[in-house]
Amino acid sequence: MESVSLTDEEDNKYSFKRYKGYPFIREVVGNVGDHLNAISQLQCKSDDVLIGVFPKSGTHWLYNTVMMLRTGTLAYHGTPHLMEYQDISFVDNMSSPRTFGSHLRYRFLPEEMMRGKGKVITITRDPKDIVVSVYHMIQALGDVGYSGNFSGLLKRFFSEESFWGNGSWFAWIKDMEEWKSKNLLCISYREYKERPFETIKKLASFLELDHDETFLRAVEENVRFKILKENHITQTPASDRWKNITDDGRLPIYRKGVIGDWKNTFTVAQSEWCDAHIKEKIKEFNLKLAVRYD
Repeated sequence: MESVSLTDEEDNKYSFKRYKGYPFIREVVGNVGDHLNAISQLQCKSDDVLIGVFPKSGTHWLYNTVMMLRTGTLAYHGTPHLMEYQDISFVDNMSSPRTFGSHLRYRFLPEEMMRGKGKVITITRDPKDIVVSVYHMIQALGDVGYSGNFSGLLKRFFSEESFWGNGSWFAWIKDMEEWKSKNLLCISYREYKERPFETIKKLASFLELDHDETFLRAVEENVRFKILKENHITQTPASDRWKNITDDGRLPIYRKGVIGDWKNTFTVAQSEWCDAHIKEKIKEFNLKLAVRYD
C-alpha cells in the first residue's frame, strides 16, 4: 500500500491510500490489502443482503427502506455497517438475517456473493448531483483527504484517481454492470423519487417479502427524506469511529435529497465540460445506463 499526497495547480490538496493502482479513501481499514482479502473471503449466508452503492447516491435511503421491509417495522435503522470502514468481524458477529453495506467497487466484494450467495442491491444517481453532494459533505467534515475548491474536486472526481469509488464513477458503474450473478437489483435515484411506491414494491419482491399495501404505503411515508433526516439527527448515537472527522461523532449524511441540485453549484462552463465528459466516458466504458440531468 502507498500513501499518496498531491497538490494541483490551484493548490487543492488530495491525500489517499493506493493499493495495486486503485485509490482508496484513508478511512479504509489498515493497509487495504489485508482488509480487502478479509472482505473477499467473508463467509456469506443465503439470507445476507448487501447494499452496494457508490458514495452519496442514496445509500442510507435505500438501507432504511430495505431494513423496514426485512424487519416488518417502521423503525429508523440508522447507518449500515460499511465493510471497508471497520473490522470484518462486525459482519461476522451480526445476527441473521444480516444487512450490511459497502461503497467499494464490485470487484472487491465477497467472492461468495459474486457466485450468487445472498442478494445485492444498489441505487444509481446522476453523477453531477453526486459530486455536489460529495463536495458539501467534505465541507462539513474534518480532514477526509481533500482540501480545496469545487473546480478541483470536480476534475478529481471524474478521474481514475477518485478515491471515493476506487476510480471514477464510470469505472464503478462498469464493475456493477459486469456483475455476473443474478442476485443483483439496481434501482435509480430518479425512479425512487418519482415512483416511490412502485420502487418499494420492487424491492419487496426482490427480497421475496410478502407485505400488504397498507404496510408498503407506511414504509413509503417513513422513508421520506425529511423524516429520515430528522431521525438521523435525533436517533443516531455518537460514534467513536468518526470522532476524528466530525464535531459530535455523527456523519452529516442527509443534506437536500433532491434531483438537479447540481444547478446551484455548477457554472455554465463546468456543466458543459461535465456533460461532454460524461457522454465520452459512457461510450468509452460501454455503459448501459441512461443519465438525465433535468
